[in-house]
Amino acid sequence: MAEEDCAMIKATEEYQGIVKAFGLSPTRWWNKRQLNARNTWNIPDHLMCLWNNLELVTARDGSTHPLFPMRIESLLLALLADRIKKESLNRHGPLNSPHWSFRKRISTLGMENDKDIAPEDIIDYVLWYGHCWELETNMIVMKSKSPVSQSWTLLRNMASIHHARKLGERDAVIYGVITNGSKWVFIHLTNKSRYTIRVFSWDDEQHRIIGQVQDIIDQAVARHRKILSRSSLPTPTLHQISGCQIRELPAPCDSSEDGSTRVTEQNTYHTATVEEKDYDTDIGPLTW
Repeated sequence: MAEEDCAMIKATEEYQGIVKAFGLSPTRWWNKRQLNARNTWNIPDHLMCLWNNLELVTARDGSTHPLFPMRIESLLLALLADRIKKESLNRHGPLNSPHWSFRKRISTLGMENDKDIAPEDIIDYVLWYGHCWELETNMIVMKSKSPVSQSWTLLRNMASIHHARKLGERDAVIYGVITNGSKWVFIHLTNKSRYTIRVFSWDDEQHRIIGQVQDIIDQAVARHRKILSRSSLPTPTLHQISGCQIRELPAPCDSSEDGSTRVTEQNTYHTATVEEKDYDTDIGPLTW
């Protein structure tokens, strides 16, 4: 079934259009181990209990249950938190750790800043290991009810980031995940613009999914260590070179009472804007 899903993804017209537009090509057969992580993780009891309970209360009819996204959030947050806790045991560990940000979109030169963003264009999670104006992320995650048929939206966002980082002669390796909590599609783009696709089922390959996400998080931590000694942003910044950025989505409703997280992200966006204007000064806390 996984091979059939991969073939279906590659056969879509949208997918082929993105591959052609960004000059991508399939990974060579000897390099397909890139999405074959075998790490193991001791799943906390409370998390295993949550996942087991989720199976008990949802129908096993092959449909996607609205509760399945709980699986996504809990896995992403718990894996990163566990890794950061281990890093904090090292007294020489980083003060600013890799972190997730939520509900973003890709913006490029010439793109209109429409307020009405299509749901399929939303990037639900971005794993940052560095500064937003350098697009220092190695993983984006999208939620979709139909992850296989909508995988081209993930590749498009990944390719935009990949292209911008190559344009600025930065390390352009990036991973992407699109999932409904049951089926997980992983895509990997290399510096040589080669892509690998793997599709996993939570029911049969839970540990492979967890291992793959953990491996990507470990890579983010390693990349973060490499930039710790950097005293200032490169001149010019990648955002100025490419015109590409990962920006915050507008609030769903201006009158929403639940504005606490929005205020935080708006303040952070303001900080990032100020930092870009004065990007040759010392870098403050990681943004976004």
